[in-house]
Amino acid sequence: MFVGVMAKATFFTCKPSTKLQPYISYYYFHQSDDEDFQQSFTYYPHYKNALTIYKNVDYNILPDFSVEVSSAKKDSLKLIYSKVYQNLGRVNLNGKFSKIGVAFQALGIQHFISKNYSEVFPEPINLINPFGAEFGQVLNRVFLTASISEKANLLDKFFQQQYLGFEEERMIGAVNKIIESKGVISVSALASSLNFHRKTLLRLFQKHLDCSVEEYRKLVRFRFALEKIKQSSDVNLTAISADYYYDQSDFIKQFKKLTQLSPKKFMTAVTKLGDEDTFWNFNG
Repeated sequence: MFVGVMAKATFFTCKPSTKLQPYISYYYFHQSDDEDFQQSFTYYPHYKNALTIYKNVDYNILPDFSVEVSSAKKDSLKLIYSKVYQNLGRVNLNGKFSKIGVAFQALGIQHFISKNYSEVFPEPINLINPFGAEFGQVLNRVFLTASISEKANLLDKFFQQQYLGFEEERMIGAVNKIIESKGVISVSALASSLNFHRKTLLRLFQKHLDCSVEEYRKLVRFRFALEKIKQSSDVNLTAISADYYYDQSDFIKQFKKLTQLSPKKFMTAVTKLGDEDTFWNFNG
């Protein structure tokens, strides 16, 4: 478990139970009790997706898809699920807030929903409770609990009961191969290795992730390169470009598309929160 303090806010991360770890990467808990708290951060595209839950806030999506979160004197939950998409996100926090994050593994949330993914989550950003009223009751208990381990236990219990499975083995195989290759495998090589037609792959990805194979592959490659960049302050960017991209020019071009920063600027601008793959930029 990681515990962090940021500008009068706390940030905690912890792993789910061993049984849930193939589907849920980690939970995080982010909170401030300061009425005058103000903080903005940028987060970056990921092939994993998170369900975020705020307690007692006004949550507004602006025309540029940035988000304003302000404390509100009302008893309410706001649930947000963002799908795989290529744009960075910006969040402005104002006043008291309490937030739970459930970061799912690749294809993780698909193991807990009974309907098709695109039916449950039709939009890039979805303001929806995908698990119904019982989940809302559990979340209220989690928010009321002070102990981080007990918060995690409550979430574990719910997701263990909610587990339904995901039986599209072709999709699981395709995603696993992309991740095992760290996003380097080409779409043609992927289709060939699985003995699929490219059109079959595209239909599977559109149905179960609502994105193209190429988009997903590029996000996986980006996140592995990002992890490598943040491993140390003297990382060799030339070596990273050779490992993941055609050349250094392609590396810089593709990185700027997803972050609006060069890899070199990204190294100093972004903070890694905890031991997981949460990277936020508090400077822009």
